[in-house]
Amino acid sequence: MTDTADVVVVGGGVHGTSIAWNLARRGAGQVVLLEKTGIAAGATQYSSANVRLHYQMETLARMALFGQNMFKNFNEEVGGDCGWNQVGYVVFLPERDVKPARKVIAMQQKIGIDSRMITNDEILDIEPSINLDGIVAGCFEPTSGHADGALTARSFADAAEREGVDLLIGSEVLGVSKQGDGIEVNTDRGIISAGNVVLATGFRTSALLEQVGVEMPINPVRHTIAIVERAPGMDNDHPILSDRVSMGYYRQSGPGLTLIGVHDPLEGYTDAEVEVERPPKQDIEVDLASRFAERFPDQTNARLRQGYTGVYDCTPDFQPAFGAVPGTPGLFVDAGYSGHGFKLSPASGHLMADLILDGETSFVDMTPFRVGRFAENDLISAGEGYESRTLA
Repeated sequence: MTDTADVVVVGGGVHGTSIAWNLARRGAGQVVLLEKTGIAAGATQYSSANVRLHYQMETLARMALFGQNMFKNFNEEVGGDCGWNQVGYVVFLPERDVKPARKVIAMQQKIGIDSRMITNDEILDIEPSINLDGIVAGCFEPTSGHADGALTARSFADAAEREGVDLLIGSEVLGVSKQGDGIEVNTDRGIISAGNVVLATGFRTSALLEQVGVEMPINPVRHTIAIVERAPGMDNDHPILSDRVSMGYYRQSGPGLTLIGVHDPLEGYTDAEVEVERPPKQDIEVDLASRFAERFPDQTNARLRQGYTGVYDCTPDFQPAFGAVPGTPGLFVDAGYSGHGFKLSPASGHLMADLILDGETSFVDMTPFRVGRFAENDLISAGEGYESRTLA
């Protein structure tokens, strides 16, 4: 194993692999990616990989748009496949969310996003089988869709390797510390000295930062996904449907199948054993299928086919931290995405490469997302808007 590097990226998920690829293609020198288990072995493999642009915060909307454009042209820009499927994205709005939604749409259109408010009649034109109870309007993004988390991370990793990144799979990082002008990474296979280190390690980021005296609280919340085989009557190519009334979302998952998840990042249970694969609890699967059947009455006979669980790395304000670690020059973080990180991974790779190689970025204002905000008790707020946590 190498004992020196210009940059070490810790974490083989979609963010770590994106960062490594971006660094290498921009000439960062010797880049090493450390991963304990395997590429896309953690949260990435269980991601629903939805790529929506509906954010209250313009920074996140810009990042999501950057990512969507890359997913659409992934083979040309990165190489390989990301599993892109442009099906559109529809938000079902209760009365309380109409006013903030109009503000979001205005902001989206200002920065070049194809989105618009739609009426209930237009919702029925898109998906005729829907029960409109509680829904008063909607938002529609025709260019949005979903990809495949594991496939994307593996393609990023392959592209990074083609650019010369050294992928060290099976290397567990035990700690990081400041040493001279660089950072020392202590692994179970030895020590690597690097000029810069990026922690793209989800929940495990908190413990690693504690070793350098930095606070970044992350709550690992395990979520359930259910997949149902639809009964006849619902369009096989239905768009991603975001139900802000029942707080569930529904997207196609292959011919005749629909994937069902929940919006609230805290609708789950804390589980610090994030690497352990756990089966879903049957009562939660049944609840998800019931939400689906209530919204689509002709799907009362839809059959549960399978389910699985994955873990969100939730910060106190449900927003990520990316950038330099205060007091430890050369150490960077990209974590805490709280369940909405997949779509932002292309932009996070771009931003982290800017910060490490240029010392700054002109792409977006990253100040609100700084690592030090937790110790400063200056959490991110989107201001007046949605009552739900997940559209900030």
